[in-house]
Amino acid sequence: MAGWQGGWGRGLWRTALAVAAPPLAAALAFGVAWESAYGPLGTWEFFLGGLLLPLALLGWHAARAARRGASLISLSALPAGFGAFFALVSVGHSALEDRGVEISCVVLEVSKHTRTESSTDAQGHWTSTTRTLYDHHLDCPAGGPEHLDIPSRLAEEGESLAVLRDPQGKVSPRAAGDAHGWGLRTAAAVTVGAAVLLGLAGGIREAYEKRRRRPRRPTRR
Repeated sequence: MAGWQGGWGRGLWRTALAVAAPPLAAALAFGVAWESAYGPLGTWEFFLGGLLLPLALLGWHAARAARRGASLISLSALPAGFGAFFALVSVGHSALEDRGVEISCVVLEVSKHTRTESSTDAQGHWTSTTRTLYDHHLDCPAGGPEHLDIPSRLAEEGESLAVLRDPQGKVSPRAAGDAHGWGLRTAAAVTVGAAVLLGLAGGIREAYEKRRRRPRRPTRR
């Protein structure tokens, strides 16, 4: 009984946690984003509960796995983080698809700039990515945005640009045709599924390696 509790019991618990952590993080991000887009939550609650908290929990989970040498479980936090982010963003896109109002704006100016974003993986390695963005300064009807910062130039100065805006003001506006709720939910499901498979494989591998390293008891004669 003691061997079960200290060996296989702990291994099953760690494997279950590795399998459950990715969908739980994605569900937390999705739930908070849903309450922000359709409920009473504000901007701070959205970022703290929907973005920072899931990523912090996944980082803590990955760090604990890395300390005990479970590299696959630690690595699963990377696709899990992407899955949580896709789940978070998908809610805003879906809200615009559900209740967004399309308006026509005139492009006053388009300015090009670059943005460098840094991130870290489960092993603590930092990577930097440079993105080119186009800031479309707009003249829109009342309630429309003053500018859209997007990865491609959609219109030239003086041309019209169709924009989706949220009449409730809870979701950031986007260019018409740039709302992809279903696609982002699919991306979330794929990346979370990959994280679950990595966690499961890592749990099985960790249990096997610990059992293999365990010294065998001498047989009695």
